[in-house]
Amino acid sequence: MLYSSTVKPQSGFTLIELVVVIIILGILAVVAVPKFVNISEDAQVSMVKGTGGAFKSGVDLARAVWAVKVGSGPAEDLPVFGTAQDGEVDFNANGWPAQHYSQGNEASPALDNVEDCISVWEVLFQGDEPSVSDNANTNETHYKATYTNATCTFSYRDNTNLSIRYDSNLGSVTVDSDPSS
Repeated sequence: MLYSSTVKPQSGFTLIELVVVIIILGILAVVAVPKFVNISEDAQVSMVKGTGGAFKSGVDLARAVWAVKVGSGPAEDLPVFGTAQDGEVDFNANGWPAQHYSQGNEASPALDNVEDCISVWEVLFQGDEPSVSDNANTNETHYKATYTNATCTFSYRDNTNLSIRYDSNLGSVTVDSDPSS
């Protein structure tokens, strides 16, 4: 009696094919994961750039109101953002926003301390701003304000390499958006 054997075709993957697929997936993971890790950093950079642009727009708008209403020299309590007291800005001799204080008069307002930096930030944003504070409130706000030589620096707390600088003598607003600097 003769037995006939039938050959069954193989189905599935061989061990070598599985190893090759695992190696390819490993290489893709090594290449793709760093791209996803940078998404958080990219979001921080975008936030600081957007905030810096809004701050610059506020400075430019305030300067335009000063140019129309005053034209030269310092100005105290100039209504820029509405007629309420919280919309008044004090301008330095160069015509740039220097502070926002409704109490007391200053013949020549100047941005000369961190409180002035915070007051300019708050009046230019008019209540819609990311929060800012000085060194005392280190973890409760989005930005930390510091002052040096008529220049305010607003450092982003989640990545202190990101910052916004405002020079009140020149009216310049610069955004440091390099997270590794």
